[in-house]
Amino acid sequence: MKLTNPRPSSETTRVRPRKKLFQKRRAWLTQAGGWIALVFGAAHVIIAPLERRDIWSDAADEGWWNSFTLEESTTIAEFERSETFWVTLGSWGAPVLIIGCYVVWAARQGQRVPGWIGWIMLAWSLPFVTALPASPGWLFAVSGALIVLGDRRSGRVVPMRSEHESAKKEAA
Repeated sequence: MKLTNPRPSSETTRVRPRKKLFQKRRAWLTQAGGWIALVFGAAHVIIAPLERRDIWSDAADEGWWNSFTLEESTTIAEFERSETFWVTLGSWGAPVLIIGCYVVWAARQGQRVPGWIGWIMLAWSLPFVTALPASPGWLFAVSGALIVLGDRRSGRVVPMRSEHESAKKEAA
């Protein structure tokens, strides 16, 4: 015979009651983190190529196919071309832009954005900002932290022991 608890609401309890204001604050933190990531990614995908129009123009004029190389640069021009690629197309700009768009969209829809996304962003930004402290990489760390803080919900459900489990423990 399978024992079940006739009162499913007594099996779980809320750690703290949910409050609209608290939920809005969490959604705002998540959205702010998403906007920072979105702007960070857009800067690499949209603004950086505009700053290097001359190099993009040369690459297009010479033929797009295989216009960039992974070989070591021997001249300043080769270095600038390689740097242009890694700051724009080869950067993490597009994935960060996509993450930022998703986080903003999800927060606006009232959906939970998992904290692990923020933790990964924080983990990635740590070597970034320690290797180059004078960079905008700190904004990526702030974005990750805001997403983590936005996921810290007060209304998490914590399972309680059922009456059957409590009775078995007392009998033992």
